[in-house]
Parts: sequence; structure tokens; C-alpha cells
Amino acid sequence: MADAPIPFGALSPQLAQDEAALRAAFERVLGRGWFLAGPEVAAFEEEFAAWLDLPWSVSCANGTDAIVLALAALDLPPESRVVLPSFTAPPCYHGVLAAGCIPVFAEVEEAYGTLDPAAVRRAAETTGARAVLAVHLYGQPCDMDGLRAVCDDLGLLLVEDCAQAHGALWGERPVGVFGDLACFSFYPTKNLGALGDAGALAGRGQEQRDRARQLRQYGEHPRYVCAMPGMNSRLDELQAAFLRVRLARLDALNEERRALAGRYLEGLAGTPLGLFAERPGTRHARHLFAVRVPDRQGGRDALARHLRDQGIGSAVHYPVAGHKQPMFSLRRADVDGESDLSLSERLAAEVLSLPLWPGLAPGAVDRVCAAVRGFYGM
Repeated sequence: MADAPIPFGALSPQLAQDEAALRAAFERVLGRGWFLAGPEVAAFEEEFAAWLDLPWSVSCANGTDAIVLALAALDLPPESRVVLPSFTAPPCYHGVLAAGCIPVFAEVEEAYGTLDPAAVRRAAETTGARAVLAVHLYGQPCDMDGLRAVCDDLGLLLVEDCAQAHGALWGERPVGVFGDLACFSFYPTKNLGALGDAGALAGRGQEQRDRARQLRQYGEHPRYVCAMPGMNSRLDELQAAFLRVRLARLDALNEERRALAGRYLEGLAGTPLGLFAERPGTRHARHLFAVRVPDRQGGRDALARHLRDQGIGSAVHYPVAGHKQPMFSLRRADVDGESDLSLSERLAAEVLSLPLWPGLAPGAVDRVCAAVRGFYGM
């Protein structure tokens, strides 16, 4: 009998343990008949802020909107330069653009794949940037001490993009507490995922909280009086209720992710694949398990085909560096100050994400590792 396929991702196994609680949450919201801006949203915002050990969180429709709201809540002047990694997910620079700001791409650290503080300094000094968007990629915390030092020295605002890092720690503290504001996505595949789109931002400043709340609903204050240009970005009651259920088990699910990642690290040791290091003194959230595939034996595409032929899924996060996106070719000013971003380009050509999700059997990880080793004749 052929081995069962190993999909790149699967939500059903991790949702199965919460099925009764999720159904109860649905019935609770349905029975109440209150679907927007109600008690479930208020409760989730309070519980999520407490989990982060921050004074507040403000929910919104998705993670991209969280970036837009964060930059808007900081009241940056129009067309302010914002430094962010070139090797990152497209929503990061789309959020910067949607906030009326201009992305300035900087290089990442090769060992960890996250924003290089030295590159941030060079980019900010060259372009007169006003803010930094630090992306905790794949669940790996950025160098927050280094970035905080650069931002303090140059007077830059620091926004953390924690969309892939719910539960990651820098030292003993969760990512999201080191910047001026933090952004989160609750897309279904995230470590803390809704059953649809959802997002949030969190922080300490009450002025930023009030401004974000106002901006997410048409800039109104009071109702139907628009004091500033705003947007429609609300979390609905049903998704908030689902997120409350899932938040209760997030730490346990993250531990499962880390155990699976550890098994990958053991099983892939000695192969030609490049493995990102786990930054000392941190706790990786293991949102994705990405490897670097060398340009030999057909490179990444050949390995992906080999895995697919054995019923194993994979994905690429992310195939095009930000500064190479076609949309920027028409507006080179959007990437002014661009320096050597060759590492970001190499990473975009090499990375491949292997299956890693709560509910994945350890034996499935062993199968993936065996298939990789077989590809290299090991």
C-alpha cells in the first residue's frame, strides 16, 4: 500500500481538538444576534493584550490592515520612508504603500533571514527614513536589541510585524512588546489563526490606541462624524469568538511546532540543504520550516518535484524579493536608497518550505527527511 500523501499544510487535524468549543462559540454568537463590535471582539482584544503583556490590542480585518493602521496611528507624514526587509511577504510592502508611505528595502542577516540592523542604519541614513518595519520571518525573532539601538540612535519609530511569530520570545518576553506598535495577522494558517481573515495591532500608547480605533471605522468620532480619513477594517464577532478558543491552546500548539522542527533539524543534518539558525537567547515560533536549496541537481524546483512525486507537499516563501517586484519597476523612487540586496535575491531563489503543522505525525517528518536524503543520494 502506498504511503498516504503529506500535504504542505492541513488545518483539520489541529482544529479537531477544538471542534466542540468552536461550535459552541458559533452558537453563542448566533444566539446573541450581535455580529460586529460586540462583546466577543472586546473580550478577545482584552485577552490577546493580556497574553502579550501589553495594555491594549485593537482588532481589525486582516494583517495587512494592521500594518496600515499602525503606521497611520503613529501619524507619519505623507510619503515617509519606512525601512523593511526586501526578503519578506508581499503584504508587508503593500501595507506600507497603503499607509501612504514609501518602502525602503534593506538586507537581512544570512544566518537568520531577518532584518540586519546595520543595513537598517545605512538605509535610514541614506533616505531620511522615519520608521522601521521589523518582520519576524518564519517565526524567527529579529535582532530586537540591535534594531532598538539603531532606532533610538536615529530617532526612528519601530513597528514589529508579528504575523508569523505568535508566541516567539526575545529573551523572556514575547515579540511585539519591543516596538512602538506591533501588528498581527490571524489568517487561518498562522500559529494563531481564525477561520477566516482577521488581524490586530497592539501597543502601550493610549493616543495610538484611540487613533487606531477611530481609523478602523471611517475616522468617525462620534458616530457618523468623520474627523479624519479612515477605513472599514473591523473584526467580526464570530472570528473573535473563534480566536478566543484558539488562543487558549496556542502555547501548546507552538510547542508541537517546535518539536516537529527539532525532528527536521536532526533528520536533515548533513544534507546539502542550508538550515536557518535559531537565534541564541530566543524562542522560535516555527510558523514555517524553510530551507535553502543549493543550485545543484536542478535546485529547488527539482527537489520540489521529487517531493511531489512521493506525495509530499512544499511551498516557496517567497519567490520574489521585494525590490524585484514588477510593480516597483515603474516607480524606482519607491525603493530609493536601495543598496546591495543580493542575499535577498539568493534567498528568494533558494528557499523551500517543508510541511510543518500541529497534528503532523513525527513519522511524516521522518518520511520528508528520507525523501530529501534520497534526492541527494544519501
